[in-house]
Amino acid sequence: MESRDQIIERYLNSIKDKNKDDDRQNLLDNQIKNKPSEEIATYLTSIPAEENGGLTAISGFYYQFLVTIEYILEMLEGKWDYVVMEHHDDVVVGKENHIRFIQVKTSEKIKIDVTASPASGIYSRGSKTIGKDTFRKNDSWVDKLISNAEIAPKSSGFKTEFQLYSSYHFIKTREYNLDIYTDNKGYDKVIPLDDNLFKKISEPVRDKEGVPYIYEDICGEKVPQLLSRFYIRTGLSLSEMETFKNHLCMKLNKWLFKDIGSGITMQIEDLHMLIGHLCTKCTYKNDPEVLMITKESVEQILGEIRIKSIAAASLATNKHDSVQITNRVIDDLLKQLEESDHIGLIQDKLYMYKEYLMEWISEGGNIRQLLERYIDGTTRTSIYSKLGDTDREVRLQELFHIILILIIGRESFLRFTTNRGLLSKQCETKNQMFSFFSMEKKKNIKTVLQKLESIVKSYDLDEHLFLIDKDLYIVVQNYNDRKFISSMKWRFSDGSDLDIQEFDNDLKLNKVPLEANIIPGEMLIADFLDSIEEKTNIQESLKEIWGNYQGGEI
Repeated sequence: MESRDQIIERYLNSIKDKNKDDDRQNLLDNQIKNKPSEEIATYLTSIPAEENGGLTAISGFYYQFLVTIEYILEMLEGKWDYVVMEHHDDVVVGKENHIRFIQVKTSEKIKIDVTASPASGIYSRGSKTIGKDTFRKNDSWVDKLISNAEIAPKSSGFKTEFQLYSSYHFIKTREYNLDIYTDNKGYDKVIPLDDNLFKKISEPVRDKEGVPYIYEDICGEKVPQLLSRFYIRTGLSLSEMETFKNHLCMKLNKWLFKDIGSGITMQIEDLHMLIGHLCTKCTYKNDPEVLMITKESVEQILGEIRIKSIAAASLATNKHDSVQITNRVIDDLLKQLEESDHIGLIQDKLYMYKEYLMEWISEGGNIRQLLERYIDGTTRTSIYSKLGDTDREVRLQELFHIILILIIGRESFLRFTTNRGLLSKQCETKNQMFSFFSMEKKKNIKTVLQKLESIVKSYDLDEHLFLIDKDLYIVVQNYNDRKFISSMKWRFSDGSDLDIQEFDNDLKLNKVPLEANIIPGEMLIADFLDSIEEKTNIQESLKEIWGNYQGGEI
């Protein structure tokens, strides 16, 4: 018995080029060929369903790709070995010697009489004149389907099936009753000799060259045998396209994330990405090996969708978690300060800052990275995982406490900077930068400064230059040095090499230092808590406190 690969190769070698509708080929050549998948998908989805070109309506083309994906899903589940698009028929699927040919037909209507257009295409044949001889061609939908038995004959060991996949229902008439075919899911019905479709297809017919086309001679089987494997399948209507897409996404989700569960889902735009990929293949109409899709060949694009979906889910989770923890921490902070006579001002400033944080989170910021930079001065750290939920919220509370003091005392707003080192905020009204740092474990000030030195040493040149002309204040938390009760000036020993080409070598500016005021955050918070117990103007009190720690008003 032939192997799967041998059967596939023989099938491909037997392929004959069949004429495609001019409108569809023009669409492939002019709008799709050599275009990236994303652009193709955008083009397909941008055209209204009612905009069409006969049998090649763009909505029909789009619908056909959804049907193709439906069969790709069956292939992923092991039912088929391959899926071929846009060659013998709209879709061809196969497993070993079993081959199914599928035509996809669409209309804006939901139901159509068999005798009405376009449904009459199921049996109606066109005519052609060669010289003085006029004859009927074997070009009805059924002719085109069952004549595929010629390239995969039963005598060669092939088991063929023929499916008409329609977006609308065929309404039977007095002349045509297709119930036997719409009920032929097993592809095994016995066709009675009085069946009108059988009678029609049995009438004399010729091919496009005018040569008589006799099914028994060319395909090796009589018409009733071929029709016994013909099934009319009614799918969702064009008006139900969204339902169709959602259904496919749901099934793809089960396959893509079977090892993860239901927490991650692909989106409709991911389905469009897959359609764009399939559409690109259809431009290679003379290369059947490109048109063939196997499980292995489709897994790459699905792998990209999986990675994208997991990343999107992670981003959504981080965003949700960031919002939740921010709300909790600010609410807890307000509860701690609610007995103060200044709670109105405190509440106003904290809610204003909360709005800013929510906007920051919506634009891609997240609490995980905030805490990582607050404690380790970099996002390349595992510190977030080491901290428990309670410790994370304690650290955020101490951070928001300091920021609240700054906002009230300075009467100006602070925004996160884009630098990648220490967690920093820039003052809107002055050329001042406030950085915040909390030790992972309580240490003395000497160890704190060593840690800060290592963070600054990791700065790249751009970040160093960004800070060099700023008044830099670093508020430190989580230390255990009782002597650290006032701010200190500190010059970092490591700077950045500035190589200015116009200077001689011995005139280069080398190791330009950074200077900062190191502020004891725990003392600052203690003084703040004392001040809010008093009846005095809280803003004036905080200005005075800042002056004490800065050696003058900042």
